[in-house]
Amino acid sequence: MQTIPVSRRRRIALWTALFLCASLLACFHAPARASAAADGEFRGVWVATVLTLNYPSAPTADPETLRRDALRILDNAKELGFNAVVFQVRPASDAFYRSALFPWSKYLTGVQGLAPADGFDPLAFIVQEAHARGLALHAWLNPYRITAETQDNEALAANHPARLHPEWTVTYSDGRMYWNPGEPGAQQLIADGVREIVENYDVDGIHIDDYFYPGADFGDAGAMAAYGAGYPSLAEWRRANTETTVKNMYDAVHGSGKDIVFGVSPVGIWANKSTSDLGSDTRGGEAYVQKFADTRGWVKRGIVDYIAPQIYWNIGFEVAEYVTLVDWWADVVAGTDVRLYVGQAAYRTGNADSASPWHGVSEISRQVEYNRGKPGVGGYIMYSYNSFRDSPELSALMKSLNAAPAVSVPPAVTVPPSRGDEGGRNPADASGAGSGLPDSADGTAAASAPFSDVSDHWAAEYIAELHAAGFASGYPDGRFQPDSQIKRADFYLMLVRMFGLLTENPGRKSFADVDPDAYYAEALSCAKQAGLVSGVGDNLFAPESPVTRQDLFTMTHRVLVWGDLMEAGGDPAALAAFADSAAVADYAALPMAAFVENRILTGADGRLEPLKTATRAEAATILCRVNRLWHPAE
Repeated sequence: MQTIPVSRRRRIALWTALFLCASLLACFHAPARASAAADGEFRGVWVATVLTLNYPSAPTADPETLRRDALRILDNAKELGFNAVVFQVRPASDAFYRSALFPWSKYLTGVQGLAPADGFDPLAFIVQEAHARGLALHAWLNPYRITAETQDNEALAANHPARLHPEWTVTYSDGRMYWNPGEPGAQQLIADGVREIVENYDVDGIHIDDYFYPGADFGDAGAMAAYGAGYPSLAEWRRANTETTVKNMYDAVHGSGKDIVFGVSPVGIWANKSTSDLGSDTRGGEAYVQKFADTRGWVKRGIVDYIAPQIYWNIGFEVAEYVTLVDWWADVVAGTDVRLYVGQAAYRTGNADSASPWHGVSEISRQVEYNRGKPGVGGYIMYSYNSFRDSPELSALMKSLNAAPAVSVPPAVTVPPSRGDEGGRNPADASGAGSGLPDSADGTAAASAPFSDVSDHWAAEYIAELHAAGFASGYPDGRFQPDSQIKRADFYLMLVRMFGLLTENPGRKSFADVDPDAYYAEALSCAKQAGLVSGVGDNLFAPESPVTRQDLFTMTHRVLVWGDLMEAGGDPAALAAFADSAAVADYAALPMAAFVENRILTGADGRLEPLKTATRAEAATILCRVNRLWHPAE
């Protein structure tokens, strides 16, 4: 009997597995994006004015400079694909607009109480110019902060309400001055401040951030004695005070009769599971405990229109994991009318440490794409504008991520565990049995009619080719879902099955963030032992995050090199013809160049879109093109 060389055996096994791989795509559930809608994905960016962080370029009363700085921000926001600007108009009980209640901000003109020259009103101008560019403008307020710098405590303008009503204030242990949330006068002032804006300016939203009670040692014993009768504890009274402020602001917004929304951006953790059974599986600072803010309760009681938790941690971070928190908040908004927008830490990108998850910009890419695949997530808000101003790489990423139309998002739903993506066993179980193909009575792959959702799709030819060969099937409802995403765990599960590693490597060598009972746990263990996957650092894998296009090509290249079907790497010059080649990560440049050279990767409209999430259609296309070039003749 003729002995087949090892490399030849690998090729035979590889091509059998590559075609089976296409059918396995139908096993893995990935949420599809919804069709475009008028209230589509919220793509916001925070523009901070406190300490003159983002605007203006320097404090000035000169209206031309203030106009020029504002237009630069709005033009850049539009160019980067944002559709909303969350602009800080009251950073410290002062104003970037004409107010009868609060003095002009020192962060605007350099001196608190000094107005811009020639009657210029920054908020009126910014609202007008934002709308001219198709951008929504949300006015961002800090409700409780009176001073952001301790030297300002004695430098308040003569007409500052804190000078007029010092009994409503508390100077905290950090040296800064705050409104006392338990004082009815302070509560009324904050509500009146919202009412003043919505009555006088054509804003699209009122937005507050996470500065509630600054800490447990807040000096409000006198107010508690005066107004806290009937509450079982100081903590409960404080939470009630904060909720009263939020409810008053909500009522002020909706009492205007205008089409304006009210949103809150709290810290990312409401409460840890160790504090409440309803909390998230995290171990970080808690809004409910440290800030006396029942942010989950506000959603459930419908006193906010949107919630934008600041989930400023990376995928795989053990203490406060990004995916864990996005999933938790999506569950909170499920069944309510409250929208969920994720606050994201654009400012953390560009870390100089190559081992950091924030090295480069890929973490933000993974997070946005995860958001887009998660039912219940309606968009994002990036902190902050200067992160994009100062980073061409981050700007290029944002343009790429926002190149597609802003689509509406499906509501949060509960996915049955049998679908395989919520911790249950996958229909094609860990033994490798089951291809995901619907079987006919004689056990062969069912020859169903063409899929109902691919006839006009750009990848229809490739999907049809795999289907005609009996290797690609769709969902029970007759769809292929070509644009749905595939997550990292499912992609590596395919690779493991391609090479039969589940039976060849029975040992366990897993990642810290992989549940041993997850349907993909054994597959990832085997992939790790075979050297096919190394994770994202710190022995973490981020199994639920999506796979970017550059990661799909990198992993496919690794497999082809392992199977002796492709040389290791291509010429990076092959990428130069694409407009977004600079967005390709260093680790993906050679693999993607190899696919360009072999005309498997041709790009779209002159772009590679390396940071976009890989879809089922793209996987089918790769498999077909690779097959046409390298499948051994029968």
